[in-house]
Amino acid sequence: MNKPFQGLAAAVGAAGLLCATAASAQSNSVVIYGLMDAAVRHVNNADANRASLTTMEDGIFTGSRLGFRGREELGNGMAALFTMEAGFDPSSGTSLQGSPAGDYGQIATPSRLFGREVHVGLRGASWGLTVGRQYTIGHTMTARFQPQGNPNNNALSIFSSHHVARQDNVLRVDARLGGVELAVAHTFGETADADANGTWAVGASYSTGPVWAGAYAQRMKNLADTETRKIVGLGASYKLLPALTLYGGTMRRTHETSPQENKVYTLALSYDITPAVNLSFAHLADDQSGSAVLDGSRKVSYVTASYRFSRRSDVYGVMDRNSVRGGYAKPAFMGTLGTQNAFTVGLRHRF
Repeated sequence: MNKPFQGLAAAVGAAGLLCATAASAQSNSVVIYGLMDAAVRHVNNADANRASLTTMEDGIFTGSRLGFRGREELGNGMAALFTMEAGFDPSSGTSLQGSPAGDYGQIATPSRLFGREVHVGLRGASWGLTVGRQYTIGHTMTARFQPQGNPNNNALSIFSSHHVARQDNVLRVDARLGGVELAVAHTFGETADADANGTWAVGASYSTGPVWAGAYAQRMKNLADTETRKIVGLGASYKLLPALTLYGGTMRRTHETSPQENKVYTLALSYDITPAVNLSFAHLADDQSGSAVLDGSRKVSYVTASYRFSRRSDVYGVMDRNSVRGGYAKPAFMGTLGTQNAFTVGLRHRF
């Protein structure tokens, strides 16, 4: 058995005991939860000869996971809480979210047990504090202005490649003031150089009725402390009709020393044809500039249809197209610069 999952099996047993203990105390609770999302994907332009490839892999939009979430009521509206969430590939059982090389807020850890999230914190009526491995503010914010959130598959994701999905050693504080939500986070780089591998991030959002809007900023240092990546972004969603939601957002990435600049935008919609059938469409573009060598672009379009058997189980299909031009670095999932078309079917179950 894979060593990380030997530990995970032990954790499941321990969590089960905790659940039994918690059942006798109303102020404590521990929940075991998860999601299985297996997808079969067919793509062209998969290698240097532009050959086609069919694979079975983790979900396109929602990665498979097993998690434990606990909460203890401390009185006066305050609670202690924790989350431990492991990601894995359902096609092979392989542990995911490892970081072979540390950089921009992540420590070099090839294999992780709880790679999706692992943090502990305190929560009040209008505030929260959490410490540990967490999603970045940019990731949680941009998920709100895309119909399927930030896609789990790199071929459909652009925003996450810039702001980084998760970071280690994060201290995050959240607050709510009426319809306004505020967040600030600091990532400890854990190097002798206090700035290296560290980040700062802030975010603010407002929601009222059918409208949500938010903005964020991140400043991220690389491990060598030779570059600072700066990101600002904003976006919104609007529920035009009970069954129709519109999405839009933009982001700008710059550097302190490199001339590279990226401007990203997305336009999308989600429509419930029936209570069980959803159709969504998104277009994302990443225009890169800074020099003749760097000038280029990446564009992604996808359409998704899903059918819900129940609240927990659904089946979905995705058609997507990538187009990469000029000096934009060739993504690892493409064989050659140019275009790649793909079709995916997936089955998803939550528990």
